[in-house]
This record gives sequence, structure tokens and C-alpha cells, in this order.
Amino acid sequence: METRRERLDRLTARWRVRHDARRAADPAARPPADPQRERQARVAFPYREVTPADYAAAHGDEMPGFTYDDVAYADPELDAWLLELGEILRRRREGDGG
Repeated sequence: METRRERLDRLTARWRVRHDARRAADPAARPPADPQRERQARVAFPYREVTPADYAAAHGDEMPGFTYDDVAYADPELDAWLLELGEILRRRREGDGG
């Protein structure tokens, strides 16, 4: 019998495949982040102190539902950092390293 954790992992993986497919279909279609999302991203991610690769190495397994790269941020440094982190996480899921 499937445990709650196994079910959550299975459903998250299924959602992730659909989400990544939509993202791949039009990677440039990122609406602007609303001010709350922008503030939240600034607080949540150490984009000025840690590289996306180092952050992914330390925390990537804990972020199966990462969606911060779905929107565009007004801060170009934050935006680039989150885009790179999202790409690294996708490559890891696809087994291409990262």
C-alpha cells in the first residue's frame, strides 16, 4: 500500500512533468512577478551570497515544486539567479546533472 509520502511524491512528479512541458513550450512567457512574490523571493533566496549551483547542491532535493522562475522579476540580478536555479533543477530532474 502506498504511504502518504509516496503518494505526494508521485503526484508531485506527475505535476512537475506537466509543468515543465508547459514551460518548455514557451520559456519566454513569464508574466511580471507581483510585488509580494518579488519581496518573498528576495527574502527566501541568498542570490547575492550563493551561486545557483551551490544553492541547488545544498537544497535542490527539498524543492520538487520550484516555481520561482515562472515569473519575471524587476531586479535583473534576482531574475537571472532564479532562472539559472530553475534550469539547474530541471537538468537534475532530467538526469543531466547540474
